[in-house]
Amino acid sequence: MCQAWLSIMTAMETVSTHSPRPADHATVQRRVGRIGCVSFLNAKPLIEGLEGGRDPVVKLDVPSRLLADLEADAVDIALCPVIDFQRSTTPLAIVPVGGIGCQGKTLTVRLFSRVPFEAVTQVHADTDSHTSVALMRVLLAEIYGRQAQVIDYDARRGAVPPPSTQPPQTVLLIGDKVVTACPPESLYPYQLDLGEAWQAHTGLPFVFAVWMARAEAPLGDLPQLLAQTRLGNAGRMADIVTRHAAAHAWPHDLAMQYLGQWLHYDIGEPQLQAMRLFYEKAHQHGLIPRLRPLRIWKEVTGMNTNEHG
Repeated sequence: MCQAWLSIMTAMETVSTHSPRPADHATVQRRVGRIGCVSFLNAKPLIEGLEGGRDPVVKLDVPSRLLADLEADAVDIALCPVIDFQRSTTPLAIVPVGGIGCQGKTLTVRLFSRVPFEAVTQVHADTDSHTSVALMRVLLAEIYGRQAQVIDYDARRGAVPPPSTQPPQTVLLIGDKVVTACPPESLYPYQLDLGEAWQAHTGLPFVFAVWMARAEAPLGDLPQLLAQTRLGNAGRMADIVTRHAAAHAWPHDLAMQYLGQWLHYDIGEPQLQAMRLFYEKAHQHGLIPRLRPLRIWKEVTGMNTNEHG
């Protein structure tokens, strides 16, 4: 495994956010917390129990739109694609109380190709994702020696074009549509799970999305609430699947295996290490203009950020 990253980002900046001193409740009203989160099934273990409430308010969207909400101060904290930490025009901090990752197979981040990956020249990439597109480009370059042209592809309108048109050579899909609108193997015989390929290539887990906030934003009790929600939902996975799988058009047993075995939601040192390596590789391949060191939000009301390490 490449070790160059060890000397590139050894310093991790810690951001301490101090909430204002409590004031008289008669004169100061607590600000309603605003959470931005992806609308896919894979995020339910992170937010189950919070949706539909008045405080905090949860806004659901596709991953690629959450950064804009965070930058515009439309939400206080958002489950952003990890690559957005490097691309944001607003200084951000990682809030390590949960994320969406894997330690191998993901099922829902897949590359479908009509030709062997060594021959790929063009990829129609799902516009719902930022991180997956960057990961795909890193893996194609480092494993298969390919610098493919990437074409934005609105996969929500259909994973495969109508029969009257020529299907794309290679398609990157993410999220529920990989299950609900999967291209047939007869048309796309070459398939690659990007999480599985990353682990085989680096020996590390992968993180697709993590909670982020503006670097100096006061988050109040949102980090504690999100951490408690994730930990509580870890023991309720069967209930979460029963409630949400059908609504997302997932078979129950597959959803249970997906949420309960393949995906991982904690953010500890192995996940931060994987993020550092991914950022370095993305920078090496020209996918991010400059390399920012990880900036970790550390709140001061009792939670230990090493809890998940």
